[in-house]
This record gives sequence, structure tokens and C-alpha cells, in this order.
Amino acid sequence: MSTSANTGAAAGRPVRLEHIDGLRALAALYVVAHHVFLYIPNGSFTGVALRISRLFAYGHFSVDVFIVVSGFCLMLPVIRNQGQISGGARKFFWKRARRILPPYFAATALSMVMIWLFIGTPAGPLWENSVWKVTVGGLLAHLFLVQDWFISVDHQINYVLWSISVEWRIYFLFPALVYCWRRFGPLQTVGVTAVVSMLLLIPLGYTPIDNASSGVNLHYYGLFAFGMLAAGLAHSSEPVLARWRRILPWRVLLVVLVALVLDGDKGYVRQIRLPWQMEDVLVGLATLCLLVALSPGESADSMRWLRGALGWKRLAFIGSFSYSIYLIHAPFLELIWVYIVNPLHLTPVRSLLLQGSLGMTVVVTVAYLFFLVFERPFIGPPGGRRSQQKRIEETEAAAGAFVQ
Repeated sequence: MSTSANTGAAAGRPVRLEHIDGLRALAALYVVAHHVFLYIPNGSFTGVALRISRLFAYGHFSVDVFIVVSGFCLMLPVIRNQGQISGGARKFFWKRARRILPPYFAATALSMVMIWLFIGTPAGPLWENSVWKVTVGGLLAHLFLVQDWFISVDHQINYVLWSISVEWRIYFLFPALVYCWRRFGPLQTVGVTAVVSMLLLIPLGYTPIDNASSGVNLHYYGLFAFGMLAAGLAHSSEPVLARWRRILPWRVLLVVLVALVLDGDKGYVRQIRLPWQMEDVLVGLATLCLLVALSPGESADSMRWLRGALGWKRLAFIGSFSYSIYLIHAPFLELIWVYIVNPLHLTPVRSLLLQGSLGMTVVVTVAYLFFLVFERPFIGPPGGRRSQQKRIEETEAAAGAFVQ
């Protein structure tokens, strides 16, 4: 389950990227754990249990990590291809549709069947929004991938599917971003994309779309561009990017940004509470710094241990089907809660332990089976075998579709 990419003409040799799969695995497993904790009512924990629960309170940030990693993975083949999308925009769109949509529609159908047969009456606080009056409009919005625009339907069917439509729309901007990268330069392209994507959130607040100001999530275009820039900084031999890779203290910046993000609820360092979109931007910048710091090279020797840990074979294996984990984890967590955990009337801590251990085991197992049937057949060219050199082209972030 390895990935590889060329760092450019100067390097001329493949770089192993198992750590990217490992990072995706941790993000996916973290958000499952985050949703497990949300099954336990607020105020149920004290002492050590309370401190541990706070560690899993940042599930929304997994969205940001996946969006940045998506831009990183999709930009690497472009860097190897001298700044060109192999096969052009039309082929790119077809490959993205073939890779993302079949598992998405299968997960939508599976969620509907489970609602109909098993979990139509929610017992957990998360699932009630997914089954409450599943409407024809909600189903159509999911089929056309616009459910995130409307707060009345964005959580119907499966509360994590909203971000697939966010990721899907980002794909349509990618060829334009690549063109601007070549025409105006990477730093200018990423900077303008990040700023404009944030500024456009302001007029969206005055549109008649009932969830436009947050549901459209335009700031994720900026985070996706951060991922593209991380790929360039980490693996391109372009002089301007190589210079910035050398002169900036990426590990120090990573620590500072993580501290600012985690300080949001405490207020020790920054005295104001930022809008949640700006919090996402900080997480996106931290992920950019992490990806650059993890890149193989002379300045990254001290990060070799972390690359090795993230590239651990079993962790990278889970990362290879993290998209499936994301797609199907919500209904199966609800299934376990309704039929096993909730009827036992355990203490909060015991409920958490049972829901977490059993839920994680079932979700990962079922997700792998789902991957084999609905995801793996659509990875790589139709009827062909995927080579190790091509794997990075077909790897992408799991659409960041994790909500609190």
C-alpha cells in the first residue's frame, strides 16, 4: 500500500509517501472517535475522563486536514508532469467522478436501506438529524450533490455526506488553479485563492440560500490551495519553491499554529474568538507546514521518525480505505448504539468504552468490505492494474466530510 512520486528533475528518484496514507488513517479514525464521544451527553465526564474527552473535541478539524491532503495528492502528479494535468481537464473530471461518486452513491443507498430497516427511529443525538423527515427534496439534493447548500436537508440520510458536494465542487476549480499556477506563479495563485475564498463568504450571507454563508464552505478552496502549495514546496524543484522550502522554519511554524488552534477555547495567547472559518484556515496552514516538514530532504532528517510512524504498514493500510471509513461510519455507529450499547443502560464511561471499542472494530471491518466492493474497482484505469507509480494519482483525501 505504498505511494510514490518524483520530486522533480533535480531528484530523479521516487519518494515513498506511505506517511500520507497514515495521516489520512489517523484523521479518519479520529473523527470516528469524535463521533463516538458525542453519543455521551455533555457533563457526563469528570477528572481524567473529562480531559480525554476534550482531546477528541476537534472532529471538525479533520475536514480541514482531508481537504489540504486532497490538494496535496492531486497536485503531485501535476508537478511530475511539468505543471500539466495529464490528459487534460476533461480526463481529470472523468477520473474524479469515477473515483468519488460510485462509493458516495453506494453509501447513500446503504444509509437509506439501514434507515428503512434498522435505524429509522434514532436513539443517539447525532443520527436524529439524518432520519428526521427524509424528504424527496433531500434525496434529490444528495443525488445532485448540493445538499450542503440547504440547512434543511444537509444532514438528511447520513450526516457526513454534506462535504462530498464541497469536495466535488473544488474539483471543478482545480484545472483553473493549475493554469494560474503556471501563468502567475504558485505563491500568487495560492494567496489570491485563499483571500478571495474568504472574502466571498461575506456576500453569501445575503443570498436566499438558507445555508449559503457556511454550507457552501468557500474557504475550503483556500485550504485545498494550501495542499497544492505544500506539494510544490515539498516536491518541486522550482527555484522559488525550493528557496522557501529552505528558508522557512516549518516545524516551528507548525508548533505555533497548532498552539493558536488549541488556544481558541482557552484564550491564553489570542484574546479574541475567531470565526470558525478562520479557525479552519489556521488548521489548514498547520497541515501545510506538517506536509512540508515531513517531506524527505536535508532539512527533514529530524522528522524521519514521524514519517516512519505515519508510514507504519498497518496504519497506511487503513489509510488506503479511509474514504470508505468516512462514508459509512455514521450509520453503523448508530446501529451499535441502538441495538447494543443504549439498551444496556451502562454508566457513561462504560457506554463510551463499549461504543468506542465495538464501534471502531465494526466500522473499520465493514468499511474495508465496502472498499473492496464499491471503491477499489474504481481506482485506476478501467480494466487495468494500478502500478505503484500511479498510486499517488488515484489517492485523494476522503472529502473531509466530518461534522460535529
